[in-house]
Amino acid sequence: MTDPALDFWLRYVAMEGGMHEPAGDITYVLLPSALSERYRLPDELWVTADPDVARDDGVTLLTHGNPLLAESAECLLAAGDAGVIRLARTASVRPSPEVLLGALRDAVPVDHGKIDVEEAPQAVWHLVVRVGALVTFELSAEDRFQEQAERWIDVPSRRELAPAIADRLSRAAHDDGAADAVTGTGDVWPAVSEAHRLIDMAAQSRRAELAVEVSGAHEAERERAVVYYADVIAGIEKRLAAAADDRKAVLEQRLLSTREERERRLGEIAEKYSASHAIRPYRLHVVEIPAIRLRADVRRGDRRYPMVFDWLLSAGDFAPVRCPSCGSEAPLVAGKQNLGCETCLASRSEPTPKRAAPPREQPGRAAAKPGPAEKATAKPGPDKPSARPAVPPRAKPARMAAEKIAEQLWTSVAKGHAGNAGRVLAPGSPAEVLYEVLGPSGLTQVIGFPPDVAPYRYSSGRYRMPAGSRILVAGELEGDDETTLPYFLGGLDGLVAEVLPCPAFADGRLSSGYWWGESGDVRWRPSRVPREADIDPVARILLGTGPTWHGLCVAARSVAAWERIADSHQRILDGREPREAAAAVDRLISYRAGGRGTFADAAAVYRVAESAVRAADRVIRPALDLAPGRPW
Repeated sequence: MTDPALDFWLRYVAMEGGMHEPAGDITYVLLPSALSERYRLPDELWVTADPDVARDDGVTLLTHGNPLLAESAECLLAAGDAGVIRLARTASVRPSPEVLLGALRDAVPVDHGKIDVEEAPQAVWHLVVRVGALVTFELSAEDRFQEQAERWIDVPSRRELAPAIADRLSRAAHDDGAADAVTGTGDVWPAVSEAHRLIDMAAQSRRAELAVEVSGAHEAERERAVVYYADVIAGIEKRLAAAADDRKAVLEQRLLSTREERERRLGEIAEKYSASHAIRPYRLHVVEIPAIRLRADVRRGDRRYPMVFDWLLSAGDFAPVRCPSCGSEAPLVAGKQNLGCETCLASRSEPTPKRAAPPREQPGRAAAKPGPAEKATAKPGPDKPSARPAVPPRAKPARMAAEKIAEQLWTSVAKGHAGNAGRVLAPGSPAEVLYEVLGPSGLTQVIGFPPDVAPYRYSSGRYRMPAGSRILVAGELEGDDETTLPYFLGGLDGLVAEVLPCPAFADGRLSSGYWWGESGDVRWRPSRVPREADIDPVARILLGTGPTWHGLCVAARSVAAWERIADSHQRILDGREPREAAAAVDRLISYRAGGRGTFADAAAVYRVAESAVRAADRVIRPALDLAPGRPW
């Protein structure tokens, strides 16, 4: 049996232009000059994965643990694996329309309906994306694991392909002669985003499983610290009770400092065993698959609801579809008024609603712009049949309230200060910080717009996140410079607490995609903080330096957290520079948001001593008292 580590390295050498030839238990390798210089190896060498064989002179042992493998893997990850692939058309006889119709009825059952195909099948190319990532789990300061994750996502429906279909596609032959394979691939990014969401959700579940393995060590270390400090404090209190008056002040101060040290130590232990994960994408393949398109009608009596289904020739199965009314993945139901699913239709009996639900807004660009005097308006979605699904009554208020918040926010921001956007912002929240300090443009700068670009139009809709997500509503915002960027509104007590460029989870963590590259918004400059802004020196430093480290949204969280503990400012800043306090606050808040910035990083960014940041952290951490439900 061949060694996987050695096989990996030999494939890597072949990709880089080298050659190899097996000779029993050893392999002769001829390296190109670039690899030879990079890894300081001779042009010709013999390698093996057998330690006994490696004892012979001139044979290099290459197996798990060899630094050469780690360097090669890092080079591959850094280079990435991205491209467009066209699968070859199969030479086998294509199924007849009758066979396809039978397979379609089996693959896509429709309650109360029947699928009919009256048009001739059409040969098309169907797009899917293959996304691969390396997931790194950090369970403690010593426990670190890495696993590979991969998702195949159908581009039109943004649904994950079944494992059997993905397996057949991964083994299908490629059409290497199709250099200009795919046209119109610009719409793949929603599918890529869905792949990341699925990888992130699976990583959260996997992280919880792995964290159980180190929970015993965490509890044991915490218990030792609790017992130790309990004994120390009990001894000081006993001495204090019997001390003379001139010694009581010293002992009281020692008791106070010991209690603060206990809180700091317990916080360090909790942080040491705070489980986290990071997703590092390394593969993005846009795969074009030969397919047969069936334009079908889902019939219920005389009613006809048109749909499109693609038979993937390379997989021998139909591509997944979504409900045409609500976009869910639930089984389809042919209703009396429209084609829906078990999710969006109130019941199988389908009582006739008094009025149809409003059209569901979709992100997209409208055909024409309104005049410059008009306020920001919602973008219409793509044309759909006039009949709309009967939405369950209990679902209507929440959806309308969320979309109403987006409407009030962006129309107010578009009007400038006259719009009074502050009325929809939660008091003391990061969104209010941006609005109070930077004005209405602060709420657009945080998602990436320059300060002089105003909202032009927007879309709003639900964003599928795990239960407990902080996101109320999400969509796209178009500026008057025709740039369109995604936004996510986090809520608090029915008001907007945050405007974010990415999703946020219930514990305050930002989506791992936020930390993939440079988090700082390069179009936002520290000089943008107005001189007349009514903020203290620490908040001014946070908004001046913080955005260049972890982005404006994390800087806004830091300022909101700092202002929340205003009663402690004097005690914290006693004998301490504002820049040191700002560095400690920023590091704490960014860590809670999912960042991995260290004390040394914070010291370098804020140009202070690392020891000063650590000293400030010991005072600020208990005051902020951050928790999963309080990320700022």
